[in-house]
Amino acid sequence: MAAAAAKSLFDKRKLALAKARFRAWWEGEYFDEEAALAALEADAAAANENSSEGVEEELFEFQTPPRLAALQLLWGPGRLRPGEDGADGLEPARLGLPAGGVLALLGPGLVGPIAAIAEKHPGRIEVFEWREEVIDTLKHGIKSAVFADRVNSARVDLEAFTLPPSAYDGIVSTDDFAYTSYPPHLAQQIMKGLKPGACAVIETYVGFKAAEFATAFAASFAEPHIRPHGDIVKFLTEAGLVVESDEDITDEFLALARTSFLGLGEKLADAAKLSVAAARELAWEAEAWKTRLRLLAQCRLQRRRFVVRRPIEEQPAPPEPVKVAEVTSPPTRPPEKEPEPDSTKHLEIMQKVLAEAEKDKKR
Repeated sequence: MAAAAAKSLFDKRKLALAKARFRAWWEGEYFDEEAALAALEADAAAANENSSEGVEEELFEFQTPPRLAALQLLWGPGRLRPGEDGADGLEPARLGLPAGGVLALLGPGLVGPIAAIAEKHPGRIEVFEWREEVIDTLKHGIKSAVFADRVNSARVDLEAFTLPPSAYDGIVSTDDFAYTSYPPHLAQQIMKGLKPGACAVIETYVGFKAAEFATAFAASFAEPHIRPHGDIVKFLTEAGLVVESDEDITDEFLALARTSFLGLGEKLADAAKLSVAAARELAWEAEAWKTRLRLLAQCRLQRRRFVVRRPIEEQPAPPEPVKVAEVTSPPTRPPEKEPEPDSTKHLEIMQKVLAEAEKDKKR
């Protein structure tokens, strides 16, 4: 695979060299092939010394894949699902996010939701995207945005990724619970990544399994794992999160989707340069979404928004000092004086004894 990538890059360099030769001919200038090649390689090295990705971005205009071009035509620039900047911009306030707080976005898709949130939140934003097909377009969109210096992005495995402990003042997760095969892991990572007392907003589909899901989610980037509403609540609470809000936003979501579909005809008229591949992707996406919207309208599928909070760990209260009962000794009294012997009484006794002794002598 590395050899194929190197060959592709080499072919692109040859194409760039050919363009430079044609430009020199058109301008009537002398074409120095060695100098042109050296300039191209210098630009490539300056862009990224260790990656061919930087070379391609410098030398060639980024081309949005047909599928993502079709999705953005349907849902709006920088979006792969129904949404609007006004609703996304409310997330920092919904989280109670401090101005300097760090926000994690899980599964935003493309740059549209990130831009709406970044406009309202001046702090750092870390993006974790699991769709392999969108990551290049997402990174290109972030790099081209005015907020690029405070937004980092990375591709993750939805089934096995880990968040740094107690790192985020808020987390926004969109649709991740609808596509993970093991929701407890995702709930545990949200609990782990939040700072004590911080909030997360989780938006996802809920519902009982239906045969129509195969059609409704046929154009998705992964196999759906839609679960009942009660199961999602259970996963969140078992992870230790406190569910503060549990809102049915199906009607709001339907209104956004219908508005986009109603304006699709006008968008197609303006998109005169829509490629055949993009048009085909758009047809498949529209067909899948018709079934999904019908399920939502029939309440067989719901869109819900949960606001959860990581509780502040209560520190055990220090033990109260043991109160030692004071031992009070009875008040000391001065010793009682013994009565002095009665000397007159003793004298009388001695006189009687002597008188008796005198009588005995006379006898």
